[in-house]
Amino acid sequence: MSRLSRIWMAVIVSVVMPLSGFAADDLPDPGGPGSRGVVGVLRKLGTFIDSMSIRGLDRDYIEMPEKPWQVIVKAKNYQSDLKIKSTLSGKMFSPDWGDIYWEPQIKTDISAYAGAWVGYRGYGIGYSKNLRGHGGLLEFGAVGGSYGVNLRIHRFQTDEPKVHLSGYMPEWMETSFDYYLIDPIRVRTLTLDGYYLFNGKRFSYAAAYDQSVIQKRSAGSLMAGAMYHHSSVAYDKGIDADFILFMNDIGRIKQSQLSVGAGYAYNYVPCRGLLVSAMAMPMLTVYNRIDIWRYHSKLREKAMEQQQNPVADDDIDLDWEDFEIWLAGKEKEHSRVTLTYDARLSVTYNLGSWFFNVFGQYNRFHFKHSDSSGRLHDWYIHASVGMRM
Repeated sequence: MSRLSRIWMAVIVSVVMPLSGFAADDLPDPGGPGSRGVVGVLRKLGTFIDSMSIRGLDRDYIEMPEKPWQVIVKAKNYQSDLKIKSTLSGKMFSPDWGDIYWEPQIKTDISAYAGAWVGYRGYGIGYSKNLRGHGGLLEFGAVGGSYGVNLRIHRFQTDEPKVHLSGYMPEWMETSFDYYLIDPIRVRTLTLDGYYLFNGKRFSYAAAYDQSVIQKRSAGSLMAGAMYHHSSVAYDKGIDADFILFMNDIGRIKQSQLSVGAGYAYNYVPCRGLLVSAMAMPMLTVYNRIDIWRYHSKLREKAMEQQQNPVADDDIDLDWEDFEIWLAGKEKEHSRVTLTYDARLSVTYNLGSWFFNVFGQYNRFHFKHSDSSGRLHDWYIHASVGMRM
């Protein structure tokens, strides 16, 4: 085993061992020189993973390559579309106004990422960097014959949300415009999903998504899955106090949700080396917790003063201290059960030790809290070239 292999195996050990529940003494002993110490444990782990990877597979449908390592270079296009809606009373601006609906859409440009992935028999780690701005994508994966676990961590920010404004002011009005923030909105998401295949003997998820095995004949499988999603949206800087005011004093939102579902996946092999794979899984969100932080500033007071003592707009006296915010309180709420989606499509071509892949994934998440609601659409497409070693 090369030095590079030992380094990456150590990384995988740190990810997999806490989850697997197996101690070093539980692993099969391959014997031979070097079977003691750290190197010996890594070799035992490799032997254990190899045995787990081939256990129960139908070799007429799934082929296990002799070379266990996958080194992949990726180019990825990623987009997140977050929409938040709040309702506030227009009475603070005029007694003739009704409710105002403020709906900013935080939609990132289609971002280009480049990165790499290194894996051993379906267990691996990867990182991609945004080439045209802030943000990165960290990924972990553990894929076996009948199961899989994937972790994706994403962060991005924007200072130009598109706002849709409507309401009775005093007649019904509706307009959309770009809103420029001095301090950007910061968004972070973490998605952990796992699944179980009911036909893992003949159908391989790994063949389509990390190429650690090869699907030789077409097959499909019913699957059960679970997904944990956590997101954080923050724009809690005083310089954006006006934006916070229109968000009904909300300056920070955190969402944690757990979803379970069932779906179907199919691997189509039209000719040797080519694989087209599709998966769709509707999911019910059985746990959906929302935490919000509300902030106050002097802007609401200024608006009330303006209503009571109307003056020309250019005579309104605003100082920097009017934009200072302070925490007014934190609230939490458990939302009702909602429906979410997980859909994936992959095309792979194997050519000897080399493989080429195009893969797309789409997720939808939703939340609601009293007078505020939101939804997040997440999708990405990546193309990759990899080699087995």
